[in-house]
Amino acid sequence: MRKIYLVKKDPELPADGNNWIVMSGHEFAMFMQTPEGKQRKNNFGQLDACTMDDVIIVAECGVDTAKRWRSEKDKQDHSKKLKDDSGIEIYSYEALDKIDQELTGEEWLVDTGCNVEAEVQQKMQIEELYKAVELLDEADRLLISSLYLSKKVMTAVEFGKAHGFSPQLIQYYKRRALSRLKKILEN
Repeated sequence: MRKIYLVKKDPELPADGNNWIVMSGHEFAMFMQTPEGKQRKNNFGQLDACTMDDVIIVAECGVDTAKRWRSEKDKQDHSKKLKDDSGIEIYSYEALDKIDQELTGEEWLVDTGCNVEAEVQQKMQIEELYKAVELLDEADRLLISSLYLSKKVMTAVEFGKAHGFSPQLIQYYKRRALSRLKKILEN
């Protein structure tokens, strides 16, 4: 990628077509070694190329503009590095105004990991399950709640020990309770 350097003939005059000296990298380096170049070193900012074939332009633009350009370039470089390293892409909220006045952040920044419809369906199924459990008799409800729905679920062996039943009997009761629950949910 090629770089060109635009140096003002007279730094006090505006930047127009007649006030530029176009320099190569070597010429610019030599200019920067001069007292005048050293005095003007903070006045240069880099405009990035749009494509790989474009030329990068370093232009004398004034201290404030050069700082702004450097800051923008640092942000772009950081965003590119983050995307390259982790796959995360950063979007600025300021870009929303520049892209399309009609878009909001929700349309522009889509969360592909979130499926609202699936989450709502899952919550409805869970509610339906809890209602069905309430229709079971007390013994089946206690067993299903203890094995599957409580904050601290128990194993069949733990439930059997806590209630004085053998693990085989708990397995039988569990299958029977699940079968009854399935019938309720199918109706």
